[in-house]
Amino acid sequence: MYDANLSALIFNELMNGKVINRTMLNNSGEFSENPLFTEVMENLKDYRTQYEMNGCEFVDESEFIFIRDRTSNRDDLKTEITMKACLLLLILGKYINENNYRLSKLTEPSGGITRADIEEMQEEEDTVELIEKAKLKNDLHSEIKNVLVNRNIMLEKPSEESYILSDAGRAFFNEVIANYV
Repeated sequence: MYDANLSALIFNELMNGKVINRTMLNNSGEFSENPLFTEVMENLKDYRTQYEMNGCEFVDESEFIFIRDRTSNRDDLKTEITMKACLLLLILGKYINENNYRLSKLTEPSGGITRADIEEMQEEEDTVELIEKAKLKNDLHSEIKNVLVNRNIMLEKPSEESYILSDAGRAFFNEVIANYV
């Protein structure tokens, strides 16, 4: 049986374009199980039916959940937000690679991309060119917050202003890198 309180929270997350990840960061900055994800998985058939009845495609992966418009062409999922997210993930990957950081800087609670890292990225000549060509309206930090953090693709570490990829973020990052290579 579903939990009505959790169901309302899940509805708000999904309808606001957010991803629900299997794990989240707790107050100690460590990964812990996300009760929203657990609720959906325990009542998957009910949740899938609910969103499909409302015209949404309910996407449930082993590590994350999101919804998208069922009428959109699966081969053409290049919305403005999707393209921005891909660009930002590429910029993050490029920064990690060019500065010889380990991938764990993006994926582990002991790592994290800081505001100083983002400012350094924004100063790089080719990043400036990418930002201009993509017509990003805000500074890189604001774009990362708006596009990646606010949609749960990246998680903000509670004790500091640094960010790591969520479960969905890691999957999207790997997909972007695979398509880029």
